[in-house]
Amino acid sequence: MSPFDVLVSAVLTLVLHATVLLGAAWLAERLGALRHAGWAEFAWRGALFLALVSTSVQVGRLLTELARAPTSPSTPSALAGVAPASSAPPRADVAASSDAVSSTVADRVVPATPTAPASAPVTASAPIATASARTLVLPDIVGFAALAAWLLALAIGALRLAIQALAIGRLARRARHDGRPAPPALHADLEQAAAVFGVGVPSLRLLDGLASPLLMPGRRLLLPAWVPALPADQRRALLAHELAHLQRGDPAWRVLQRLAALPLCFHPLAWHALARLDALAEDACDARAARLAGSGRPLAECLAACLTHSHARRAPVLAVAMADRPGPVVRRVKNLLEDPPMSDRPASPVLRRAALVLGITLAIAVPGLAVTTYAAHAFGDSLVGQLQLDGKDHFRYRSQSGDYRLQMDITGQVEFNDAETDVVRLGKGARLVLAEDKDGVERELRVFGKGGVIQREFRVDGDIVPFADGGRAWLATMLPTLMRETGVDVEGRSQRILARGGTPALLTEIGLIQSDHSRARYLGELFARAPLDEAQTRRALALATAIESDFELRQALQAAIAAPSFEATKLPLVLDAAATIGSDFERAELLSSIAEDHAIAAAALPAWKKAFAGFGSDFERGRVLEALLDRGQPTPATVVLALDGALAIQSDFELKQVLQEAAPHAHGDAGATAAWFRAFDGLQSDFERRESLKAMLEADAVDLALADAVLRAVGTMQSDFEAGEVLEALAARMPDDAGLRERYRAVARRLGDFERGKAEKALDRFAAN
Repeated sequence: MSPFDVLVSAVLTLVLHATVLLGAAWLAERLGALRHAGWAEFAWRGALFLALVSTSVQVGRLLTELARAPTSPSTPSALAGVAPASSAPPRADVAASSDAVSSTVADRVVPATPTAPASAPVTASAPIATASARTLVLPDIVGFAALAAWLLALAIGALRLAIQALAIGRLARRARHDGRPAPPALHADLEQAAAVFGVGVPSLRLLDGLASPLLMPGRRLLLPAWVPALPADQRRALLAHELAHLQRGDPAWRVLQRLAALPLCFHPLAWHALARLDALAEDACDARAARLAGSGRPLAECLAACLTHSHARRAPVLAVAMADRPGPVVRRVKNLLEDPPMSDRPASPVLRRAALVLGITLAIAVPGLAVTTYAAHAFGDSLVGQLQLDGKDHFRYRSQSGDYRLQMDITGQVEFNDAETDVVRLGKGARLVLAEDKDGVERELRVFGKGGVIQREFRVDGDIVPFADGGRAWLATMLPTLMRETGVDVEGRSQRILARGGTPALLTEIGLIQSDHSRARYLGELFARAPLDEAQTRRALALATAIESDFELRQALQAAIAAPSFEATKLPLVLDAAATIGSDFERAELLSSIAEDHAIAAAALPAWKKAFAGFGSDFERGRVLEALLDRGQPTPATVVLALDGALAIQSDFELKQVLQEAAPHAHGDAGATAAWFRAFDGLQSDFERRESLKAMLEADAVDLALADAVLRAVGTMQSDFEAGEVLEALAARMPDDAGLRERYRAVARRLGDFERGKAEKALDRFAAN
């Protein structure tokens, strides 16, 4: 087991343990088992840190067991992908043999060594089974890909964390240079709150441009310049909230949690854990501040004041911000105003210690993964093997299935005759090596240049034999299959087949190809070079849908729609084939290309809807619909098609993105506007509703019909803050109509006093009328 295998084992073990532990915390919270905020925080924090601890324990066990294991000289594995080169020297009579040398020379070649050494044997390490780990055998390319992806994610996460640390430093320097001392009354309130919480008084500065109070690492408290103007009860609630953070050690926990999540920066549950821990910390401090104030209302009003300044620059994530984002703040305000008030009762220390011991025991009990990698070409499937291109005119093909092995290496320019039975031309330094191990017989042919003449060296079981004694017939049998399956010279070969037998001949040839990659390439040549009638198009697309790889199928279908002879009447056929793509990503890539380059006519609508209905990912649905809306100036029918497709999107964020993209195109057409609001009804989040409605209002002129539709939508919003924001945006753009203003005021009366006052004031622009 190599150091590389150990590192891959550590990464995959970390993924496994993090998924199990964080997934358990997520599931427990979803099932209502963590309703107590203290237990929820304990579970998420424990899962985040225990994933690192348990992974370290398992990797340590693995290294210990490997160190104790007896060592023995490595032997070639039965999975070896390349056989050793024969050490037998060439016989002297080969050069004189008339069958060993071809007199056909189409190009001068430089001398080449006929006995160029073959590749060294490729061996597979023996799997390592340990008591504490489950063995996982992977192709080396998969191991390298997993490790590379993890290192890339780690580098990006570390860079983001470093940028946030620099932002904290810049903010601290700005506070020192531009900050102002707190007024005596505010500082007295801070000292009183610190005494109540039993913590030292942090350094305090007032700073312009802040949207929210910030508690920085190093016991530094920054307050926006408008805080001293708040009523006294709100100021005291604010300071109590911040000192509760200090009492809990949240600034330090915030940094430690992000460092712990750094090796898991690729894991969505790790990001969710950080978000939950931040939210739970804010909830706990809200509850303590509310208990100290005797009511949650002063802090709720303070949070509302923060929202009025939310246009200011966001705080660095390493600083604890009291109210940096509108969405979570609205939820906290509701919690503070609820009856009965929020609880800040801590969990029992005895139970917490018992839970910690149980959690550590269970985390360590999760097995690790001991990874052993092997050469990927050791496992082929019949003639569908591994292709390698190094970008330097070097082509390599490997295939192995059971006892059967086939390999082909081409270096430089090698050309074959039209019948594909022999080599007729070699470029400078070019050579061909073809080897087969079948039924216990090893055959190998080397074609190279020497003295300007093409040389052929044919071996059977390591012995050189005349090329005419089976070599010529063997090469003529192998070449067509190899060229078909590997895609060697696909362009020239396709042209030759088309010249001999036209489109039917090339379709027949494609039907013989088993390799997904090669079949997709030949289909691409077919679509690009041959005009197809409807029957031929159906046959070609049937051959395409037999491709198992979604990537190669998508490549073939994209070649179909990019063909010079492609007609709109064939689009339903391509869409029917697209419906067979299983990968959301590949299907979205294809449908996005179709949406950008082809109009979806009525005849293609059923096939389009069928292909679009197969998505499981809201993200991919959304980007296809955005591509549909991005196509020049979409017609109202296209806009309605996209918005009707958006009805299937469950994610508020993705649906909002589509609604914002569609907003400029939905104005001026009753059907498109109605479709926009139908899709809008699927939004659950008032924040996303606000953003969507504001985009609709800002896209174009607002007439009476649109204004009334917006008012109806505002009437369905639960958040007074978000509804008030939309009403203010509407008031700035709606037409001057007495009836509309009355309907506007009727909706505004449902809001709280603060938001209602702002909404009413927004109508002042009509006062002169």
